[in-house]
Amino acid sequence: MSFEPRDYLRHIQIEINFLIQTSAGVTLERFLDDATLQRAFVRSIEVIGEAAKQVPDTFRSQHRRSPGVGWSACAIV
Repeated sequence: MSFEPRDYLRHIQIEINFLIQTSAGVTLERFLDDATLQRAFVRSIEVIGEAAKQVPDTFRSQHRRSPGVGWSACAIV
């Protein structure tokens, strides 16, 4: 199955929304004490990184001027 750039961007958006919603009201202390929450966050960050790596270079270059998009920061190599 071949994905379109928008499919990868949707994956990124879903994970970012998860991180925002899940972290609402969570203190650093609670986060550090909750191994399950930490693993969920790590997994979301992995998904974001993998999806960002799959966005074609042509799409990235067309949208390089979009404010706030740091493609290299999304994909941890």
